[in-house]
Amino acid sequence: MTTSAASLTQTAAANQELLGIVQVTIPVTDLARSAAWYRDLLDLTYVREFTNDDGVTGCALADWQARFLIALRLRSDTAGAADLQGEHPLVLEAADAKSANRIRDRATARGISSTSGTHADGSWIEFVDPDGIAIRIVHSAGGPQTFLGVHFAENSATFYDAPQLQLSHETPPETRPGLRC
Repeated sequence: MTTSAASLTQTAAANQELLGIVQVTIPVTDLARSAAWYRDLLDLTYVREFTNDDGVTGCALADWQARFLIALRLRSDTAGAADLQGEHPLVLEAADAKSANRIRDRATARGISSTSGTHADGSWIEFVDPDGIAIRIVHSAGGPQTFLGVHFAENSATFYDAPQLQLSHETPPETRPGLRC
């Protein structure tokens, strides 16, 4: 099943039930170091703290204007082996290339290096946090127009246009409870 940008826009306009992501939680090994790193890179405010009898096990930083939080949890306090090293679980969209470059400049001033590139979803700048987790700032984002599969093998990527994963018991959107199409 191929989904076009036009049908995604029409569905969003008709439903308006979801406005965006409120919070992303990232497992870390050193809470204070990571909280300072995210605060400094993204100019966030320290707004929440989570404790147990052993001390502080998590915190959250916010950008109230953009309406999102980044929560950090100590890996040692998570239910499983939480390790996102080498992944980029957080991709934020900058208003434009100038805004993204201001973030890069702020990072450089604090000794945080970056890489950059362009892919199907837009141009990006990537920063790697103290735990090896990649954070991307995308600008010039076009958003998904159609399905895009990515196959990784031996330091290269190839693309494909038809899903391989068969979703079990997929219900057509027009018959899902609560959706108005």
